[in-house]
Amino acid sequence: MNYSEALFYLVFAGQIALLSVYFPARISARMRCMLEKFPPSEYPKMYPLPEYRYHMGEVVYRWVNHCITALGLVILFCIAFVVDHSTFADDGFISEAWPAAYAMVQFVPILALEISGMSQYRKMREAATLKRAELTPRKLTELVPAWLLVVAVVAFGFAVFLDFFANNYVMEWDKTLAFAFGNLFMTAVAAWSVFGRKQDPHQAAADRARASSAVLHSMAYVSIAMSLFYMSTALDQMFNLDSFDAVLMSLYFLAIGWLSVGTMLRSVRIEDLNLEVYKPHSDVS
Repeated sequence: MNYSEALFYLVFAGQIALLSVYFPARISARMRCMLEKFPPSEYPKMYPLPEYRYHMGEVVYRWVNHCITALGLVILFCIAFVVDHSTFADDGFISEAWPAAYAMVQFVPILALEISGMSQYRKMREAATLKRAELTPRKLTELVPAWLLVVAVVAFGFAVFLDFFANNYVMEWDKTLAFAFGNLFMTAVAAWSVFGRKQDPHQAAADRARASSAVLHSMAYVSIAMSLFYMSTALDQMFNLDSFDAVLMSLYFLAIGWLSVGTMLRSVRIEDLNLEVYKPHSDVS
């Protein structure tokens, strides 16, 4: 075992622990806390579906992540003791496809929660009888510091230039366009969270502003992480760092998870929310 392999096993174990153990445990605990402290009987506007559906959803989410954790440990064992890496890469190093493919699986439960949340908000809007107009902050700097947006833009530009330089001033358009599209998609998500239609018809204005701020911070951090990873691929070409490709890929998804899911969990805390708006006959905003 060489240094790069040992480092990969450590980082990949961290990827398993953070994205499939720690964050899911935090999210499951949050779901149970909401049901226990703010039950449907007292906060009916927050639960457009039968109560058992929420309990079942939490259990399914928790066990799916247990299975994904077990899968990660199996992959780690196979990479270390079973797989012949020369069949995946001519250089014989651990392929970066392993942490990338596993990360795609790890993010599936999060994506499922987001889709479920969108469906729930739609049912809440259908059931809502009170239409409330609210003033929404229109300046991004009210929700996210200007310097963070500037850093994200500068990092994007420098990453594209460094890749251009590393390829002897030849632009790899497929990679560059994919990188640009990823940033444009995140920009659209952030803009929708601030200026788009209010998803939760009962959500207090302050809570929406807090959630939008968390999304903006998360998207900016993720954009910077993407730029740093893009730069690392350019440096890989310049200094022949192939043996660390798998390590960098695993670190990349660790950063994405910490900066996206982690930011949302740290920024939008249950104790800071105004949940009185979900009580019967409440008109609090």
